[in-house]
Amino acid sequence: MPSITITLPDEVATWLEAEHISQEQLDAFVVTAVKAWLHRRQSSKDIPHVVQERPWSAAFQERADDFMDQLIDENKALFEALARL
Repeated sequence: MPSITITLPDEVATWLEAEHISQEQLDAFVVTAVKAWLHRRQSSKDIPHVVQERPWSAAFQERADDFMDQLIDENKALFEALARL
């Protein structure tokens, strides 16, 4: 499986360590988040228009907080189960 390196701000890395989030939990979250984002991107007519105008990273960066809040809300049971691992 291909791997991608993501650089986290020190504050986020420290918070993950303080919450005892394992690499496996983080990997599962990131995969779930990316899959959900790609699915929403395909099914939404507004986002592809924005993405065509700007690089996807800029379009996503402006919407990341709202997207992640919605993703967590929609998958609360999953994240609670991951937190118990």
